[in-house]
Amino acid sequence: MAFNLENPFSNFIVLFSVCYLLATHFELFVNGDDGTADGFQVYVNGTDGVEVLVNGTDGFSPALGTWYGDRRGSGSGGACGWADDVKSPPFSSMIAAGNSRIFLGGKGCGNCYQIKCSRAPFCSGRPITVTVTDECPGRCNDVPFHFDLSGFAFGALANPGQDENLRNLGQVDIQYQRVPCNYGGTKIAFKIQAKSNPNWFATAIEYANGDGGLGSVEIAPAGSQAFVHMKNIWGAVWQFDINPSFRAPYSFRLTSSPTRKVVIATNAVPSGFVPGQTYFSNVNF
Repeated sequence: MAFNLENPFSNFIVLFSVCYLLATHFELFVNGDDGTADGFQVYVNGTDGVEVLVNGTDGFSPALGTWYGDRRGSGSGGACGWADDVKSPPFSSMIAAGNSRIFLGGKGCGNCYQIKCSRAPFCSGRPITVTVTDECPGRCNDVPFHFDLSGFAFGALANPGQDENLRNLGQVDIQYQRVPCNYGGTKIAFKIQAKSNPNWFATAIEYANGDGGLGSVEIAPAGSQAFVHMKNIWGAVWQFDINPSFRAPYSFRLTSSPTRKVVIATNAVPSGFVPGQTYFSNVNF
């Protein structure tokens, strides 16, 4: 950057502009296990106001890891609307609750991360993959990035025979990176909210491959391709006000975030659907 020695005021303007850009568009965190810098991550405000993560040069960034619930438990899908589905495949108890920068007010539901730890002799150093299915509020926000894992997933970070010793620590410095979700042959599912009725329909959407998270969801009634936008009311739950003429089976057009890939789940929720039940589509990203 060149400075104009003859016009100090112009130099001030340049420096002010750069500082403003950094303050409003970037947040830098450097925090190694021993307090030294071993990587970095930057959050950049996108044009749509969504923060985009840029990981450090080795792909992994530092965070704090803890565990909750039973020592070998499955955690919860409560804050995303998935309840006890976390116990069963494809989640299989490999889940985490995220603090505000991970949970993202519900927009982080379904995002997948590799997590590893290196503290000897407890940690294996091998990454595990978890899905964000819950929120860790309050003290979890005392650090920039915090993953509160299920007891089962936390133990999976350990060397053989060290899982109980690792849990006894309560917390450990971890490294993490966002990765594509891969649920194998499992298709996207629609978990109908218990309060759905002839005038109000809501569903939690789960098991999306790739990005994991959804940027938009649209719904169409029986025999129609006239999709209309649903509203994300909390977690992974999407809602639409309906009337008796808006009949099932319902089809859905799903757009992932951030890559904006699109799939259409045709007739995914059948006529005569039952609130509280889960219905699987025949598609995934």
